[in-house]
Amino acid sequence: MLILVATLVALGVAGGSRPPIATGPGAGVTSGDRPLPAPASVVAAISRVLRSPADLVGANSEQSVFTVTRSQPTLAVGGKLRLVYVGAEYCPWCALMRWPLVMALSRFGTFSGLKVTSSAASDGDIPTLSFLGAHFTSRYLVFTSYEAADRNGAPLQAVPAEVSRLYARYDGTGDRPTAFTGGPSPGIPFLDVGNRFVSSGDPSVFDKAYGVIAHADPGMVAEALVSPGSTLGRAMDAPAFVAEANFITAAICACDAHVPRSVSQMPGVRAAASVLASAGQVG
Repeated sequence: MLILVATLVALGVAGGSRPPIATGPGAGVTSGDRPLPAPASVVAAISRVLRSPADLVGANSEQSVFTVTRSQPTLAVGGKLRLVYVGAEYCPWCALMRWPLVMALSRFGTFSGLKVTSSAASDGDIPTLSFLGAHFTSRYLVFTSYEAADRNGAPLQAVPAEVSRLYARYDGTGDRPTAFTGGPSPGIPFLDVGNRFVSSGDPSVFDKAYGVIAHADPGMVAEALVSPGSTLGRAMDAPAFVAEANFITAAICACDAHVPRSVSQMPGVRAAASVLASAGQVG
């Protein structure tokens, strides 16, 4: 099996395969190769996407990023559902995916120690959150995240062997396609929700945002997500981000019957759940 950190560092193409944008430093949100603490205003803004905007957006006519698996062993820790994320800070598609991922997870628990950073200066300079050193506390699920490389492509966090095995099974090793992706190359961001829903590679639902929010302040992005109809919200297609948060939420709810009813019955989540329920299973 390939060593996943080495694989991800080599994935400058798989994890950020759109044409790079010539940029300068990332809006003051980075300190060398390490992210800075997320401003409380950014975290608070993301938490405000929990209700009205999410319900209005629903599934937004989007297709979910998830592949729905069949007859896979349950991924859990201590009786709790486990959600695994593998990404890298240089990767613009990871940068884009972290926004809805944090939105979704904030419905089930609390983050501490979130950071802000941006993707590689040569690949979008996309403002984003970082899970490096962050902690997530929840009654309902366990979230384990690995940022395998920093925004300059240098190794950052070691990815454990058992996560590498998940990645190889559901995403591939680069030399053969898997039943779950159908493509020859692994990609990031990689998400695994309980081994029942998996996704990897460039999420095309964010194509419109790539370039639009280059160099932007993360606070501006957070506010656009709160107000999808704002000028920046429309330009970056903020409803697509909110819809993906609803899909991630629906995937968690589908795996865990004990999640709060107040979350599972949100109109936006129910709309996303109906799309997931109609998807064919693979594997």
